This record gives sequence, C-alpha cells and structure tokens, in this order.
Amino acid sequence: MADFCKQFNEKTNTLGYERDLPLAVRLTALSDRSFTFVVKSPPTAFLIKRVIGMKKGPTNPDAAVASGFITPEAVLEIARIKKEDANRWHLPLEGIARSVVGTCRSMGVQVREEEAHA
Repeated sequence: MADFCKQFNEKTNTLGYERDLPLAVRLTALSDRSFTFVVKSPPTAFLIKRVIGMKKGPTNPDAAVASGFITPEAVLEIARIKKEDANRWHLPLEGIARSVVGTCRSMGVQVREEEAHA
C-alpha cells in the first residue's frame, strides 16, 4: 500500500495534476504482490462544474431550468483533457466533445457563447 501511494504521488506530480483533484485509477494487483496502475483524468462532470463555478451538481438531472452555461471553447478544452485517457486516444476530438456536451445537458448546463454585457 505504501508503495502504491508513493508511486501514485510521483505519477500525479509528473502529470501535473494538482492536489485534492478527484482522479480515477485502474489498479491491477498480481498474485506476486506486485501491481500496475493507470491514472485517468478527472470526471467530466467535475471539470464542467469547475469551469462554470458550480459547487454542487443539480438535484434533478435533465431539469428544464438551466443551472449555468459553458462556452464551446471550454467544452473543447475539457475534451482535450479527456482525450489524454488511455481508453480514448483513438477517438476523434469532436466525438469526445459531443460526449462532454451530453454530460452538460444532463447537468442542466447550456453550451453557448458568453452573454453580451449591456
């Protein structure tokens, strides 16, 4: 366990992830007590909430009332982050961006340009 923690901390520092960022890890433990692991990017919903400043996700998914908005540029940046995952390297960026838009929709977040200030 101590070896995993040490290696995990080294890897996340190397990848540039900041402290207290939720990350998924795929851990494979072998019978000889050795292990391998893969660190994945933060969850899409977490990245969306972080961009729009939402503290907590909606209590009623797919609600008609929008809980915020995100720009297409921010969606594309989240898609670039998600493309770094080992299981998504082969997918086109556009497809990953559509998936991010779908997550936005389920959270009640609209994808649109910033509002013009009068």
